[in-house]
Amino acid sequence: TQLSLPPTPTPVSLLTWNDPNGFSFQYPDGLTINKHDEDKENYAHIELTHPNHPGKLIVWGKDVPANVADAASWVKSDTRFLGASILDTEMGGQPAKKVMVAGNPQILVVGTVYDSIVWSVEATLEEPEYWTTMLTSITNSFTFATAKSDVTAAGSIPSDTAVSSEDAPVDEEEVVE
Repeated sequence: TQLSLPPTPTPVSLLTWNDPNGFSFQYPDGLTINKHDEDKENYAHIELTHPNHPGKLIVWGKDVPANVADAASWVKSDTRFLGASILDTEMGGQPAKKVMVAGNPQILVVGTVYDSIVWSVEATLEEPEYWTTMLTSITNSFTFATAKSDVTAAGSIPSDTAVSSEDAPVDEEEVVE
């Protein structure tokens, strides 16, 4: 008998989402993005769908609830997660939690608390294998923009750090009329 090799996976083109709220992630070409501009309550509400795969994935940036300081306290504060399976993980270089919420369909959430905001990626698993893969791909590529605390005390900025205009030192002159 002859051994057959598994099929070679089709290469997937990845696109990068750079959000003005200070984060980015990569996602496979073919997903449709709705950035929900009508949502004025949250920092981010980015919904990703695919026409051939039922389910969806949402990237959230929400205000931190009272008494929440980190991913562990966030998970304890969210009543949706009562009785859910919870694992430690990482997202954007920060300690995070991965939560599997039972139901039909199941919901898989990975989230962290960073810069006083709860950042999470939430997949509705109508097609579990596909959306779990998408969630893993997005959370593994998720990055936060350089924090202001990375600026050294003397005001110099490490050479590999991106600088926004609000972080750049400014020489101001007072004009007296």
